[in-house]
Amino acid sequence: MSGPIIRGAHAFLLLAACLGARAQPTVMNEAAAKEAVHRIVRHSGLLPNFVVREEKHVKTAVAYIKDRERVIAYNPAFISSILDSTCTDQSAVSILAHEIAHHLLGHTLDPDAIRPGDELACDRYSGFILQRMGVGLDDALASMQQAGNVHGTERHPPQHARLAAIAQGWEEADRLDKGMPDPPFTITQDFKFVVRMVGDDNTYYVDARDRLVWFDNHAEPIEFGSCTRREKGEIAYELSWQDQHFVVDSRSSIWRKAPHGMLLHVGRMEPFGR
Repeated sequence: MSGPIIRGAHAFLLLAACLGARAQPTVMNEAAAKEAVHRIVRHSGLLPNFVVREEKHVKTAVAYIKDRERVIAYNPAFISSILDSTCTDQSAVSILAHEIAHHLLGHTLDPDAIRPGDELACDRYSGFILQRMGVGLDDALASMQQAGNVHGTERHPPQHARLAAIAQGWEEADRLDKGMPDPPFTITQDFKFVVRMVGDDNTYYVDARDRLVWFDNHAEPIEFGSCTRREKGEIAYELSWQDQHFVVDSRSSIWRKAPHGMLLHVGRMEPFGR
């Protein structure tokens, strides 16, 4: 383990669990979680003005705003399972860092939005901050390797995309640490289309292999979905990731079918470089 975040008895319990000496689950209480959040935010140069609390009705961890307070809530049983399975206290820190990023990047202002790029941006921030805290790459990836959904969920990209985002953030911080110059900004990927969704500040692309990718202009593109060409008819392409499915008509408009069956205009997909 690197960088003690859970102190005293909590650290001992974690070590014992990893050695197989105890059967009881490891625990991160609110005091330890608040300390971890303070350390994360301090490495961002900001004041830790977050409310951190245990909430058993939360499935994993979540960031939200209530009564003008920025809250980070986590399920203690979920955190315990991550700590026990990864045997590194930094796995809990990476989860908290991801939720902090949702606040810092303004995602909690629109909590119902489903934006895969937002999740990848927060994963990237998590990797960046953990490296600045002195955490090794393996520990920074540990929680996602354990808890990330291989196929993704409605709100979260698949595990491989999220691991790539964490690694990119960590590697960027590592370059800064070593005083290495930023690599020149070049787009080496052969993009076919640019995809923009209504209400989503992220920009997505379709590459030459018909993969739907997120690309923030500072790192390698990350694939999280697919684009399929339709041979005939008004619908020219289909876009999909997890259980999200969209169609693109011959006029480059992107549509999603609403629960009541009507098609809703949600974006545009145009040739890259236009």
